[in-house]
Amino acid sequence: MGIIAKQSVASTLLTYLGVLIGFANFFYFFPAYMSPEQVGLVRTFQDGAMLMVPFIQLGVSQLTLKYYPAYKGQQYYSELISFIFIYFGLSTVFFSLLFWVFNQQVAAYFTQNAAAVVPYLAYMLSLGILLALYQLLVSLAQSLRNIVLPNFLKEVWLRFSTLAGILLFAMQLISFHQFMMFLIAAYFFNLIVLAGYLLKKQVFQFTFQFTFITKNRVKTMLSYALFTFLSASGILIIGKVDSLMVSGMLNLKSNAIYTTAFYIAVLIELPKRAVAQISLPVIASAFERNDMAEIRRVYQKSSLNNLLIGLLIFMGIWCNLDAMYSLIPNTQVYSMGKWVVLIIGLGKLLDMAAGTNGEIIVMSKYYRVNVYLVVLLTLFTVVANYLLIPWYGLEGAALGSSLALLLFNLSKYIFLVAKLNMQPFTRNTLKVLFIGIIAFFTGSWLPDLPSALLDIAFRSMAIIIVFGGLVWWLKPSEDVEALVQKILTFLRKGP
Repeated sequence: MGIIAKQSVASTLLTYLGVLIGFANFFYFFPAYMSPEQVGLVRTFQDGAMLMVPFIQLGVSQLTLKYYPAYKGQQYYSELISFIFIYFGLSTVFFSLLFWVFNQQVAAYFTQNAAAVVPYLAYMLSLGILLALYQLLVSLAQSLRNIVLPNFLKEVWLRFSTLAGILLFAMQLISFHQFMMFLIAAYFFNLIVLAGYLLKKQVFQFTFQFTFITKNRVKTMLSYALFTFLSASGILIIGKVDSLMVSGMLNLKSNAIYTTAFYIAVLIELPKRAVAQISLPVIASAFERNDMAEIRRVYQKSSLNNLLIGLLIFMGIWCNLDAMYSLIPNTQVYSMGKWVVLIIGLGKLLDMAAGTNGEIIVMSKYYRVNVYLVVLLTLFTVVANYLLIPWYGLEGAALGSSLALLLFNLSKYIFLVAKLNMQPFTRNTLKVLFIGIIAFFTGSWLPDLPSALLDIAFRSMAIIIVFGGLVWWLKPSEDVEALVQKILTFLRKGP
């Protein structure tokens, strides 16, 4: 397996270890020890902070990924690092001032239906700045071809820290407010650890003398950063604005139901995140060499492998969803999000199948096109949610987000076919779809067992056996076949 496959597999395994902890948090500990309103407040707090990140960064992470390969190892490397952090500092100050100016308007949006959010707006800004700086450090780690540590910190350690905070709250050792501060401290710890790793790798090299990065180069870099900022902010708005709009237009209880359902559906796309993270520097390097064959290979492999894994997860979730909801405390409340899972899940599955289309456009000379598409679809998402939430409630928010994903990926697909003559699908894509359909009917036709846990285990095992058997027989993916061969070799030889 190549570096993308190796890093993606390692990162995905860590991610799903974190998923197990996150599953316990969202499906037992949060519903058991916090009210739906408190859960909704936690999710609104986190989603609001995450939504601030691209506006704080103004494209600095994308700028880092774009220019780091060309500057690494050069005598003017320290100039790039210095420019990056000066730019980040100025953008942070600028956003903080804007947030202070419009604080009353933001507070007014939540006052009627989610007044509990208002006292935490200043803390939300603090968390947003922490996340923005952390994401900048993640982009530096990605440029070093290391996504395992950032994903461990985000997906595993952060969820473990959250679990510790919930248990402290459950034992009444800390108040709800102290739990919120505990969350901020957990994010800060991740920042310190990642900074320590980069310090060890001698990434932080600063200078106050700029000889290579001239005014013209700064203009080019800022132009790229600001354009990609629009793209990054739009993508995050598409993914997070529904949560905030549900809180503001409905209430915090509805957001607890919605975000719990969303968390189930988002499990489908976790492998895509790992592939996208490690693919970005590979695609950037390929564009530097004008190696279009390598880019096409990454595009098609990412689509195929993402769809393969995404279908397996989607089938497993949908076939087990009723049993999963029956295990959640306050089942009658949280199970109201069942159809949100289906709608969001289908949107995420489509996004998986689209592969690294956005990454290719962003790293190409056509990066501005991605920005225009994102801006249009961001407006579509906000308007769709504004119209659909009053009409259809939680399902309206899910439908708005999934329609945005459909239009976004369809636009990028058409553009890449027209401009770069590449598209992600092959004959093996049909094999994967066939495998997914057979696995779905297998899971759906099985009889229900009296125990929810036994039913989930039995149904999931049947789906995995059928799915895995068909994958082994039809061999749609070279990477998956190579991984299976390594596992079988390890099992035959022993540890």
